[in-house]
Amino acid sequence: MTTPTLTPCGPAAGADRAQPPDFQSLLAANYEELHRRLARHLGCADAASESLHDAWLRLADASFADSVQSPVAYIYRVACNAAMDRLRAERPWQYAGDAEDMLEHVVDHSPGPELIAEARSDLKAVERAMQGLPNRHQDILVALRVHELTRHEVAVRHGLSLRRVDTTLRQALLRLPAGRCATA
Repeated sequence: MTTPTLTPCGPAAGADRAQPPDFQSLLAANYEELHRRLARHLGCADAASESLHDAWLRLADASFADSVQSPVAYIYRVACNAAMDRLRAERPWQYAGDAEDMLEHVVDHSPGPELIAEARSDLKAVERAMQGLPNRHQDILVALRVHELTRHEVAVRHGLSLRRVDTTLRQALLRLPAGRCATA
């Protein structure tokens, strides 16, 4: 492991204090240490390399009004920020402010036209079959399956035995189209 070399910066620097350090030279001199720290922080050596490259480019155009207390730490922070910017750029949908962009990535779980048409057709078939049932069969089927009454409540309401309610329900279900209504 190489030890980082630092250019003097701070109160003891004297004449160097007026000029900011050459960050690109510092990055090159401390590349291995910065790369190791970034790779550990980001969990990926390739991401660390890309971030340091981005930091190199950013530091070439940077202008500094104040002196930087710790130039190597500053370079590390610039590289971390570059890594975060890269991650955000690779997942733009997470950070989109536009509602339309956000909605493009949301899965629509509502039924499509084909499923709606099929459901309507099934409902019409059940309605036709229901019209062909005797009134008592219709009443018992609706009471049990739609209104969710108990067999006992239906038997009392219609003055029937539980066995007769079961038989009537079974007869009604047999006359409905297959798979259109839950069986007893």
